[in-house]
Amino acid sequence: MAQRLLAFTLLTFAMSWACWFTIIDRLGPSPFASAPLVMVLFLLGAYSPSLMGILLTGLYEGKSGLKALLKSALSVRVGGFWLFVAVLTGPLLFAVATGLYVGLGGSVGEINYGLLPWIPIVFVVPVVFGPLAEEFGWRGFALPLLDHKRKPISASVIIGFIWALWHAPLFWAETGTAISGHTIDLTTIALFFAAVIGSSFIYTWMFNGTAGSLFIAVLLHLSMNASGTIASMLFPQMNAEQKLDLYECYVIALWATLLIGTLVRRLRNAREVAAAPSSS
Repeated sequence: MAQRLLAFTLLTFAMSWACWFTIIDRLGPSPFASAPLVMVLFLLGAYSPSLMGILLTGLYEGKSGLKALLKSALSVRVGGFWLFVAVLTGPLLFAVATGLYVGLGGSVGEINYGLLPWIPIVFVVPVVFGPLAEEFGWRGFALPLLDHKRKPISASVIIGFIWALWHAPLFWAETGTAISGHTIDLTTIALFFAAVIGSSFIYTWMFNGTAGSLFIAVLLHLSMNASGTIASMLFPQMNAEQKLDLYECYVIALWATLLIGTLVRRLRNAREVAAAPSSS
């Protein structure tokens, strides 16, 4: 299993980084406003995790593995609770982050109310980018290689670290990550890693809770990416420094949510143990 994870990581990084390092200095604020070749190489790098996940699944597990992967991606019957959580996680985290940011004295400027009717469309469109481009790799192939059911913490940290590091070349591009276009130093890099690794815990929890549904991972990825895009479009007057401050609040909200969730789970487990009949 370790060899398969290493092969996936090396091949994914090699393909993505080869594409991205070629175009970093030519990538504009939007890859779709860049030259055609730049856009193609950007997208090819972005799709590398899923492409490698599918390729290696076929190589190691054959047709049966590919069928299982596709079935997992199309398994929409995961229960209303998980659908509800996946869709609302991104918006709620950004809502809390925005409230915290404003509460601490930050300004979002004038709100772009004209965006409101278009939010459903803006929410759905990004599915063809990060969610489908990555999740067949991160959760479809890599996470099942780890003991994610019995050791969800270590599995989440490992996948989260690999996932965050994979983005590294785009730190110095104008677009591609939440810290792209900002001054890159240890603080901003640590902030990004904290966000991605923290998110990885939520993905693992939902993946385990839905018996390994890749569909729920794609939906959660869409929720979180689209919410960031919507926040940026909703507050167009925020400058780069303000956006980074908001991102810091997002990371705080994310880890606070993880902490609260952990405490609630431990309290619930303690009550279940206390309520269990004694064997003596």
